[in-house]
Amino acid sequence: MLKGKGVSKGIGIGHTRVLKNEEVKITDFKIQDRENELNYFKQCLNNVIEDTKKVIEKLSGTEADIMNAYLMILQDPTLTSEAERLIKEEGYNAGYSAKVGLETVEEVFKNMDDEYMSARASDIADMKQRLINKIANKEELDLSNLPENTILVGKDLSTSDTAKLNLKSIAGIIIENGSENSHVSIMARTHEIPAIVGAKEILDNIDNDVYIAMNGNTGDIFVNPTKEEIENLEKIQKELDDEKNNLTKYKRRKSITRDGYKTEVVANIGTPKDMEMVIENGAEGVGLFRSEFLYMDSDTMPTEDEQFEAYKEVLEKAEGRRVIVRTLDIGGDKDLKYLNLEKEDNPFLGYRAIRICLREPEIFKIQLRALYRASIYGKLAIMLPMISSIDELRKAKEIIEEVKKELKDKKIKFDKNVKIGIMIEIPSAAIMAEQFAKECDFFSIGTNDLIQYTVAVERGNEKISDLYTKFHPAVIRLIKMAIDGAHKSKIFCGMCGEAASDERFIPLLVGLGLDEFSMNPTKILNSRKMIRELNHKECKKLVQEILKMTSANEVKARLEEFKNSMNSK
Repeated sequence: MLKGKGVSKGIGIGHTRVLKNEEVKITDFKIQDRENELNYFKQCLNNVIEDTKKVIEKLSGTEADIMNAYLMILQDPTLTSEAERLIKEEGYNAGYSAKVGLETVEEVFKNMDDEYMSARASDIADMKQRLINKIANKEELDLSNLPENTILVGKDLSTSDTAKLNLKSIAGIIIENGSENSHVSIMARTHEIPAIVGAKEILDNIDNDVYIAMNGNTGDIFVNPTKEEIENLEKIQKELDDEKNNLTKYKRRKSITRDGYKTEVVANIGTPKDMEMVIENGAEGVGLFRSEFLYMDSDTMPTEDEQFEAYKEVLEKAEGRRVIVRTLDIGGDKDLKYLNLEKEDNPFLGYRAIRICLREPEIFKIQLRALYRASIYGKLAIMLPMISSIDELRKAKEIIEEVKKELKDKKIKFDKNVKIGIMIEIPSAAIMAEQFAKECDFFSIGTNDLIQYTVAVERGNEKISDLYTKFHPAVIRLIKMAIDGAHKSKIFCGMCGEAASDERFIPLLVGLGLDEFSMNPTKILNSRKMIRELNHKECKKLVQEILKMTSANEVKARLEEFKNSMNSK
């Protein structure tokens, strides 16, 4: 039996498709017709760009966001400037120029201090290989038409590889590299595909078309499994299926504890298409609609009408449920080529989100007009990201009032009672929560950023990933300050970060008094089931224990103990 780290639970049984990317052998030689070679290079690059756009058309949600970021890098002229120089000025062939030119960019990314940008080196390597393959007329692997019950095995799965998969044919994924928070792991959990990462030397031990079985929870891999092993795994899968089927009864139930404490379990979405999963999983609303997909899906600034149609579609599909739309949140880890944002040494602390909207109000106003026009089609709420000061909130509200006046003067109908809230994702906002709550209608805690800004750890940095933890006592105290501050002014407080769906963290959040849990739609029913099994008074006692602790490890251990005690009841 082989072993890796299970990152997406479930049992996978099937035949392997081993992905061994054989690199095209590149030789360097000089060419006579430099202009013709440069045109051929640009043609191949454009073909890769167009292929990527076709892939994106079939995607939605997180996958679409990731591939759009990938596309923006691919279209950035600085990516290929060195390769083009090698052709124009030194007369090298297109294949060699692509290899050397993009490796130069890849090396620059690897050595960047900013960890997010450093992590993009793997994307550059993927782009380089795709471009070289196109130049050499090498056919790319067709991952969209794999046989049923295929288990993918490889060193890694690139961003472009995962985007092409027909997920219905995939029984499991096993890779040598990767981590619990890598794109392939997140994708597997989102689509409930068993997955194992960190399976060292797997390519040396498994060939193509080998019958194998895998446990995405334990990380166990069985090559040519025995009848007994298959029976044991099928039993585990049946238990998982029964557990999943049992969850369907929670689809139309309220998210309320055994002793009557009421909460809401709602969904995070990225596109109007995601509303299908929202309804399918019985969400009580949308706690986070990431509006930036409209901007990232376009080569130009989306028009007011384009945005209006998207917001209108989501609100109509919500059928009266509240939909919280986060206004444009770009910068930091998300860039838009057409905005010509300057490169920053530390983009996570730079010109992003509400800071851009307040300094370029016309961009903000276009979005606000679209939102208010759509507001008559459902229950809309607007959420402002990256608010760090009262002055920012007040300035944003001034611009909102200007937009409402413009619409009123033009006799355009809109809901005058749209709620305006803020994300609590910066420690200063949590500390000042009581003051903020007097000037807005709701909070939503964004734990992903709140954690990294509190403990000074970029969440994508594998070297110090153990320090990036929601169990840090300081993070928990900031969450408490946000919830308490909201409740003093009788406004609601939600959470739209990853912590909202963590089974270990939910009892703590219930005890702290969180009003709304917003998460990936696939996690809604399990989270609601857990909330309904909790006793609010017991959770409040748990909070008192946790607040006395000074170590993240202590907190984590106690919350895991509490979760296990619930499971054993």
